[in-house]
Amino acid sequence: MRKLIIAVASLLAVANVQAAGKTSLKTSKDSASYALGVNVGVSLKQQLSTLPGGSVDMEIFSEALNSSIKSNDTSKLAITPSKTPAIINMYMQRVQDEQNAKDKAANDIWMANNAKKPGVKTTPSGLQYEVLKEGNGIKPTATDKVKAFYKGTLTNGTQFDGTTDQPIEFELNRVIKGWTEGLQLMNVGSKYRFYIPSELAYGQRPMPNIPANSILIFEVELVDVGKATPAPKQQQAPQSKYSFKPYQR
Repeated sequence: MRKLIIAVASLLAVANVQAAGKTSLKTSKDSASYALGVNVGVSLKQQLSTLPGGSVDMEIFSEALNSSIKSNDTSKLAITPSKTPAIINMYMQRVQDEQNAKDKAANDIWMANNAKKPGVKTTPSGLQYEVLKEGNGIKPTATDKVKAFYKGTLTNGTQFDGTTDQPIEFELNRVIKGWTEGLQLMNVGSKYRFYIPSELAYGQRPMPNIPANSILIFEVELVDVGKATPAPKQQQAPQSKYSFKPYQR
């Protein structure tokens, strides 16, 4: 946060120079000062673009910045420096909570509409699935090791993960909850499509190529089931051409 504040100050300084029309750089110090302002300003612009809840109120910000720079007694400021971290963090948390609530409402509507589609079934946990092909092999338990082909997409159709020509092998109790529950419904040889609500996937935690609060859709073909063995301390994870790993919680 300190870097952000310093960068904001520098950007404001650049804006004030430009607004005043001071574009004549007569000395090397002028040029270096301007160059430094540009570098920090560009960096700040990128940082501010990630600030939730809209843009900074520059009028209030400018007042606070000027007062802080000019004042020799920061205890007289409307907000003292010791209180700023808590205030900023509280604001960030409020904005995030509001976004989470919006996402939850949108997800509930999407899942409710999806549940009405022919062939889609819903479990008590909220997991939805449809049978694409029913196999006749054994079903795994939560403590088994399984092999499966799969493809993972977001609700907009973007694929974020998937196997290629080889299935992956993993222990069923070491994956996201939607997988642990869903694959236990399958017989070996089956192919299902799962609609996993965010609370059974990664919830509010963003993952590579997966935004926070995402519903995940997986097509899974169960190839084999075996008993899990104690994993060595440093076990190499299965390989995937994608950065996301469904076998990592």
